[in-house]
Amino acid sequence: MNINLKIKIMALINCKECGQEISDSASVCPHCGAPVIKDVYCPKCGTKVPENIQFCPTCGNPIARAAKPAGAKDKTVAGLLAIFLGTLGIQYFYLGKTTAGILTIVISLCSCGLWSLLMFIQGILMLTMSDEVFNEKYVNNDKTFPLF
Repeated sequence: MNINLKIKIMALINCKECGQEISDSASVCPHCGAPVIKDVYCPKCGTKVPENIQFCPTCGNPIARAAKPAGAKDKTVAGLLAIFLGTLGIQYFYLGKTTAGILTIVISLCSCGLWSLLMFIQGILMLTMSDEVFNEKYVNNDKTFPLF
């Protein structure tokens, strides 16, 4: 019998606004509601700087942005899928919203293709919205069927 255990080690950091200890994976402080800004290090001089700045204040070197986490969904891919294959609900399957994908197929069959117009519009909206709004609306929520 082979048992694989995955353990995620979480560290505690202090909120820069209220000073309370919070998880390093938090995006907002649960105590004061302030956004959590983590520290990174300048690759050139090693100075500890907040992750939201563009240039190191010590040496002026650009601070590299962290890559998207594994499994992050790209709004361009989702938007193009909605435009070209929206009638089949492929954008929802891509986003991990299986129920919405199945509902889209059923609605497409029942609406004689009118639903494809809404999916086309949804694709255009996905392409034009910011990454933050896209993630809030389609990725980081519990909605079963996010439409617009």
